[in-house]
Amino acid sequence: MKKPQLWAVSLLALAMSASDLMAASCADTAKALTRQYNDTRDNCGKSTSPAFLCNGVIFRATVPSDDYNSWDPSPNAVKSGGTSFSYIRKDAKFSRLVRYENNGYILFPVLDVPAGKSTYNVLCSFPMDGGTDAREDKGCGAWANSKPAGLGTPCYSRQPNRITTGQEWADHYKADVNGDNRRECGFDVRDNLNSHAVDNFNASLSAQRRTPEAFRKQNELRLDTWKSTTPAAELPIQAFFYLPEPKGGREDAQFDQQRYFEKTGVWVPIIAMTLPKTLSDEASFKCDADDQAIAESGKTIDRYIKSATWIWRPDPGTGQNEWSLSVVLTELGRKQNSSSGSDAVYAELVRKYKNDFQWKQNDGGGMRRQLVCHFNIARGKAEFNLEPFRPDATEAKAEKAGCNVL
Repeated sequence: MKKPQLWAVSLLALAMSASDLMAASCADTAKALTRQYNDTRDNCGKSTSPAFLCNGVIFRATVPSDDYNSWDPSPNAVKSGGTSFSYIRKDAKFSRLVRYENNGYILFPVLDVPAGKSTYNVLCSFPMDGGTDAREDKGCGAWANSKPAGLGTPCYSRQPNRITTGQEWADHYKADVNGDNRRECGFDVRDNLNSHAVDNFNASLSAQRRTPEAFRKQNELRLDTWKSTTPAAELPIQAFFYLPEPKGGREDAQFDQQRYFEKTGVWVPIIAMTLPKTLSDEASFKCDADDQAIAESGKTIDRYIKSATWIWRPDPGTGQNEWSLSVVLTELGRKQNSSSGSDAVYAELVRKYKNDFQWKQNDGGGMRRQLVCHFNIARGKAEFNLEPFRPDATEAKAEKAGCNVL
C-alpha cells in the first residue's frame, strides 16, 4: 500500500505564507465532503490502498476551550501515541457522536492532502467505539491491565478464534461483547499490511453494517498522534463542523474557526454536518455563509455587535471605579430572542473582547448572565453595559438586581 510520506520541505514551501495555505471555498468543501461520503469504493484504485485514503469523511469531535486548541493532541493522545477519530460514509452510518458532542474538525483524505500540509497514518478501525484510550499499542491493542489478561485482543491475533470478516465480528459482538467495549476487537489497517489493510478495513465497515447497535454509537479510527511541534497551519484540517442538533455546536465551531485563523492566518470553512436519524436517512454536509465567523476574505464577520467600548467608571454598588463594556447591538443582534440566539450573541462578544485585559483581569463569571438579563428586561435599550467583575447568578437574582448582581 502506497501512501504519501510527510511532505518534504522545499524552498517553495518555505516561501509560502499562511495565505497560500487557505482551504478550498466553503461551497467547494461541502461538495467535496458530499462526494467523499457517497463514494463507497472498497479501495482507492489499488488492492493495497484502503478506502479511507480517498473516500468517506474522517473527523474528530472536540470541546473548545480558552485553555487549549481543539486541534492539539490531548494529554491522553500524547501518552498513548494514538488519537481517536470517526469515519462516516454512505454505507457506514451512525446517528450520534461520542459523548453526544456537536462539533469538531474534519481531515482531508490522505490522498487529497494539499501541498504544504502534513499527512497522517491510520492505525486501526473499530466498528463501534472501542474505548481505545485504555488500550495498549496506541489504542489498537488489548485492554491495558485487564483481567482476564488479553481482553479486547486485536481481531487478527485472537486465538484460537481469529476474526477476519464482518460477519465474524458481528457474531463475536452478539455472543461476547454485549455492550462491553473492552471486549471488542479492532482491525489493524497499518500501512505495512498492504492488501490485508484493505481487507481489514472493509471487514470493519461490514461489521458495522451487520451490527444493529452500531447505528446508535459512532465507530472509531485510531490515528498516529501528530507531533505537538507540528505548525497548526500545516495540519490537514479540511473543515470545522457542527451538528444542528444538539444546539450550541455552531458557536463552538465559530470559536474554533476564529481561533485557528488568529493563530495561523489560515481560513478553514465551517460546515453544517447532519447525521442520519434512521438507517434510511443520509448524512449531509452544507455550507452557509451565515455560519462563518470569518469570511473567506479573512475578515471577521460582525453580525450581532455593532460596537462595544470599555469605560472606566464609578460603580454605585462597589463604591469604586470598575471596568464596564458598553455594548450596542446590530438590528439582527436585537432580534435574537431564544437561548441559541443569546448564545450566538455571546459567542461573538467572547470572540471579540474576552482577551482584552479589562475582561481577563476582572472576570467574575457573570458576563453571560448579564447579557441574558438585559435581553429579558432591557431589550429596548439602544446601549447597555456589562461588567466583568460581576459574579454569575440565577436569572431571578440577576433580574431582581436589575442585571447588576454584586
